[in-house]
Amino acid sequence: MSKTVAIFEPIYAADQTLTCAEFLPLVRADNSRPEWREFKILIDMYRNGDHLQHDYTGLFSPKFTLKSKISGAKFLEFVQSHADSDVCFINPFPQLAYWSYNVWMQGEQAHPGLIAATQTLLDASGLDWAIADTPRHGPASLAYCNFWVGSRQFWDEYVGGTLLPIANFLEANPSHESARAVMVDTKHTDPAPFLPFIVERLFSTYISLHPELSRSAYPFSTEEIRDYCINDFEKLLFDRMQEKIGEADASGVFGSGLVDQMDTVCALWQQHFFDFYATRPHPHTGQPVYQD
Repeated sequence: MSKTVAIFEPIYAADQTLTCAEFLPLVRADNSRPEWREFKILIDMYRNGDHLQHDYTGLFSPKFTLKSKISGAKFLEFVQSHADSDVCFINPFPQLAYWSYNVWMQGEQAHPGLIAATQTLLDASGLDWAIADTPRHGPASLAYCNFWVGSRQFWDEYVGGTLLPIANFLEANPSHESARAVMVDTKHTDPAPFLPFIVERLFSTYISLHPELSRSAYPFSTEEIRDYCINDFEKLLFDRMQEKIGEADASGVFGSGLVDQMDTVCALWQQHFFDFYATRPHPHTGQPVYQD
């Protein structure tokens, strides 16, 4: 049976138009806490009860088609074909699974200090998660950019049960050491603090810690994953790593030697990323990497 699916795209300016005609405009008259980015919008949507108006609800940035390389219509078709799932998502960076064990391995290389800042924030917000114990994030759980749509129950449990306590803590305790720590700027294609990068990694962490959830990840073939690589160095890494990582995901066994190798390759990949895009525009933003 067909389900109602609403994917909202934030509209910040009067002359801004939807990048996906199939999405719904979410006019943002209140641009308070811009440094929170999509985290603030997700919290506002939950508090307003927007997730209760449809069977599935999501919030996708205007860069969805640029990053995901599929149309909004195609993703909506995918959701309808998996309408029995609690959550459906697409990962616009599938290649990262082949040189990072999970989102935190990649996140720490990209944003040094991210794990420590995240753990103190979770502890201060009353969330009993140990980032160090996060399991493997493979194709069935890895997702960046918040490109997910969830059922009403998923919104209640994930946004209401995980993201909302974090927002409540940050709003009530802006001067707390843990709150200040997540607002420190980090390297990116434009200035941004740790917080939005923490929040986007909480999604994969949450679903990997809740195996009872029914989830549907948009599938990619080996050839398609290679096409998502944004430079020749990424293609080289994927070609060298994809067979052994595919075998490990199939068996569910990641030995310590393989995990160490992934960490080394991830470090090399990230350093190349910083060096390569320090003077070149990144394909998703047209800007070089911001360095404080």
